[in-house]
Amino acid sequence: MNMRRLGTLAAVASIALIAACGSNDSDDGTTAVPEDGGSGGSSEPAVSIVSSRWVLSQLETADASLQPSGESEAWFEIGENGDVTGSTGCNGFSGAAEVSDSSITFQPLISTRRGCSGELGDIDNAMLGVLRGEVTAEVSGDVLTITNAEGGTLTLQASDQPATEL
Repeated sequence: MNMRRLGTLAAVASIALIAACGSNDSDDGTTAVPEDGGSGGSSEPAVSIVSSRWVLSQLETADASLQPSGESEAWFEIGENGDVTGSTGCNGFSGAAEVSDSSITFQPLISTRRGCSGELGDIDNAMLGVLRGEVTAEVSGDVLTITNAEGGTLTLQASDQPATEL
């Protein structure tokens, strides 16, 4: 008699599970997952800050507004474990960072000490100046905007190219 109850209970549970999951026999392309994928209503999913290579496209500070000319690429990447690697286009740098929903907190970064002049020197100083301490971070599609407390802003583009070694 207990086996009969167990069988009945299993059948009822299976029916409830099927009803809860729903079925899609109409093949109309619908899905049980919300269409926005949790991206805040944007039709384009945002790229993750972590494990993406971010290439500098615009830099703004109180002293300068620069767009890299392509002489040398400035970029950075934050790994899953919080390790930061990158290049200002002149000097390589590394360190650690902690990423939250709307901010990144950079531990002091170490960099090579190559002398850079002109635009490369300006980008080197400004980029390392912005990537210091807690900064706000906003991703829209494949663009990351980082702003520090002094108003310095980096606009970076996600790149499909893997990060190179320093």
